[in-house]
Amino acid sequence: MGESQYKKSDLTRERILAAAEEEFSEKGFYGARVDEIAAVADLNKRMLYAHFGSKEGLYRAVLVSVYERISVCEENYVLEGADPIAVIKNIISVSFEFLSKNPRVVRILLWENLNRALDVPREELALMKEPTFEYMRKQIRLGQESGLFRPDADEYQVILSLMNFCFSYFANIYTMSAI
Repeated sequence: MGESQYKKSDLTRERILAAAEEEFSEKGFYGARVDEIAAVADLNKRMLYAHFGSKEGLYRAVLVSVYERISVCEENYVLEGADPIAVIKNIISVSFEFLSKNPRVVRILLWENLNRALDVPREELALMKEPTFEYMRKQIRLGQESGLFRPDADEYQVILSLMNFCFSYFANIYTMSAI
């Protein structure tokens, strides 16, 4: 197979993923229809199955794609030489900006939580998230050692709070606005 065929295959895969992300973000796994994804991607279903094997395989690929984008975003958390407070502020700022520009990410994660994360490829995502978690743990420890953070702060709880601080704003924007 020539290089142009690989590129064409990659472009086809990207079109399918983009169409699938939109469909899954709007309707969840159970409401999404492969026919609709194929139509939006301007392909036949057979091509979709050739690339992803099944609706489940496509959904998992969308989840991985979403988490890869989150991981790329999280690379921007890193501030060399900054104090831990500036790092925490940056984490919040970067996360808020990413989620405001990626509403489909929020919706897909909400659907996946409704489905009890049955389709999350746990091992793959754990490897993706580990650098972020390690960076955050390091910053919390530095903050504790320098007296900026409480010495008894639970790293897990702080990380969980940071990871959810911005997400909860976007996850609840409509209900909180109504209230």
